[in-house]
Amino acid sequence: MEEITLGLVLGIGIGLIIGTIVIYASYIRKFSRNYNQYQLNEQYYKSLYEQNPDAVIIFDTEGKFISANKAVSAYGFSQDELLQKPFAEFLLPQDLDRVMGHFSQALDGKATAYECSIFDKEGFQRDIGVTNIPIYVNEKITGVYTIIKDITEHKKAQIDLVEAEAKYRSLIENSLVGVYIIQDGKIVYVNPRLCEMSGYRFDELYGMGINEFIFHEDLHLVNENIQKRVKNELGSVTYEYRAVRKDKSVLTVELFGSKINYNGRDAIIGTLIDITERKNNEKMIKHMAYHDQLTDLPNRYLLREKLNETVNFSKQNNQRFALLFMDLDRFKAINDTMGHEIGDKVLVEFAERLKGCVNPNDIISRYGGDEFSILLPNSNEQRAGEVAEQIISSLSVPFIFYHHEFMVTPSIGITVFPNHGESFGTLIKNADLAMYHAKSLGKNNFQFFNDELNKKAQYELELEVSLRKALEQDQLELYYQPQFNIRNNELCGAEALMRWRHPEKGIIPPAAFIPIAEETGLIIPMGEWAIRTACMENKKWQKAGYPPITVSVNISAKQFFLSKLVEIVQSALADAELEPKYLELEITESITMNVEESISTLLELKKIGVKISIDDFGTGYSSLNYLKRLPIDKLKIDQSFIQECPSDINSNTLVRTIIVMAHLLKLQIKAEGVETQEQISFLLEQGCQEAQGYFFSKPLPVSEFETKFMEKRLENKT
Repeated sequence: MEEITLGLVLGIGIGLIIGTIVIYASYIRKFSRNYNQYQLNEQYYKSLYEQNPDAVIIFDTEGKFISANKAVSAYGFSQDELLQKPFAEFLLPQDLDRVMGHFSQALDGKATAYECSIFDKEGFQRDIGVTNIPIYVNEKITGVYTIIKDITEHKKAQIDLVEAEAKYRSLIENSLVGVYIIQDGKIVYVNPRLCEMSGYRFDELYGMGINEFIFHEDLHLVNENIQKRVKNELGSVTYEYRAVRKDKSVLTVELFGSKINYNGRDAIIGTLIDITERKNNEKMIKHMAYHDQLTDLPNRYLLREKLNETVNFSKQNNQRFALLFMDLDRFKAINDTMGHEIGDKVLVEFAERLKGCVNPNDIISRYGGDEFSILLPNSNEQRAGEVAEQIISSLSVPFIFYHHEFMVTPSIGITVFPNHGESFGTLIKNADLAMYHAKSLGKNNFQFFNDELNKKAQYELELEVSLRKALEQDQLELYYQPQFNIRNNELCGAEALMRWRHPEKGIIPPAAFIPIAEETGLIIPMGEWAIRTACMENKKWQKAGYPPITVSVNISAKQFFLSKLVEIVQSALADAELEPKYLELEITESITMNVEESISTLLELKKIGVKISIDDFGTGYSSLNYLKRLPIDKLKIDQSFIQECPSDINSNTLVRTIIVMAHLLKLQIKAEGVETQEQISFLLEQGCQEAQGYFFSKPLPVSEFETKFMEKRLENKT
């Protein structure tokens, strides 16, 4: 029994020991798990505290620093520097009461968040966001956790954003450019300038569909561009369109637009500039560039465009068209005698008369000066001739200005597409050739272009090229026609006349090349050559012992007005060492008509000492006034009057009158074109002392003139 009891006790003891061990082991395991969890949590909180980029600070209940993480170094402080210091000394004075209030709320158990400003260690102000959290220990608040976030840059960005918004709003509201936002095809914003441009108030434009103010012809363009921008098929875009103001007037605007997000949805923002005035100015400038200012007709540049368009259209539709090219005969005489004001009025009236001769779709243009052209689309030779006849008929009625009556006639050249050319240049050139042909046939008529005119023009062009070479290669020479004192039959002078000795064609007469020289301007260097050569050869005769004579040289109008004639004459006399009295310059009546321009040059020539005579007198616009005012020495009676003397009574009267007038004005008189003894006798009876013509001799080369006249004169003197 005792053995059983002892065994039982031992069993119970062992069981208790085992149970105790099990319980203890279980406790140890549980404690170990709790401890591990505690350590893990401690690591979490330690990481949250120490690694936090924001400053985390523990304050005691009096607001003194107990602990701080390393993030406070961002403000320039070390952790030790802050310990036991009250936070109040870091605050801006104006923020102290408010911050203390938030701290008190945390001590009362309420977490708070707010913003304030502090000073960092360098004394700079920092804006911070603050979160205060109460610290509980055994259910008692023992301090405050404070998390500080530096929001200085954020606050600055906010301020900058507000300022920028205010600035840009002010810029938009006060902009000289219209600004709009369109969403879902309706206006959701416009600035005051756009209201001013459109004539609508803001409340009238707000919500308005674009169809209501876009000019109907441009609506498709605007809608297409909006859709492309909405669908991102097009970025920013600039284009022009027309808009309708509230008063229904139309303005042209230049738009710059792009896609934006407005109130969370796609929209189109854009600016508008009123370019109505600019477009009107451009239109006016273009009109001025393509129209003649005097007549408001299309000018040559617009004619070129219209003619090229007509060429293309006519080719496509197998049509013909005609071009009339014309100028006013003797228009220069009107300008010279009556002045440019009257000349301009004649041109304007002529333009008006042309309008009455054509259809509305025909194009009249002023090509330049007194040259006009008419483009007749879809027309043939018959219609072109009818229009030309109507123009000539319309000019049969005289022009009347300021009680003066003017008769003006046209010379008209006509080309027809495609027979006479297929380009602007060719058609104009050929019409111009036809016009000059009409002029050569007596003026006041029209002529169609033909191949013979082209051949003639080609010949003249080749002649011009050859003439330029002639001047360079010394192919020109002077012939001399003797001039005699018919009272004693003594040689008194000679007229120098230009001849062209072509290496292949021989002698070319002046009538064949002088007009070309005049037209091309070659007459200026040729005229200078003639003056210099005449002076040199005359001086050569004197050095050879021949009795001195006066040599006369013809001066063209271009040479008189466009060259430095006085300087050329002075230089030629000086180079030849010739006395000025042995040089006579023959000018035409057309030069003397413009008294104000010519008198100064003539006076300077007279100061040099040369003689001045008027050639072909009686064939131009003679005026006793200019004969009285101009420093002239001599008049040369034109050969057309002499040829019919003494058989024709009218010619006799004209010659007699000219001679008497010259004597009264104390001018010398010379007759040219004398061919018979009867003419010599008649001239002597009327008091004319000098003459030249085939009766004495035709113009001769230098060597023949010397042999036949200069040597004979020397013999007579000796």
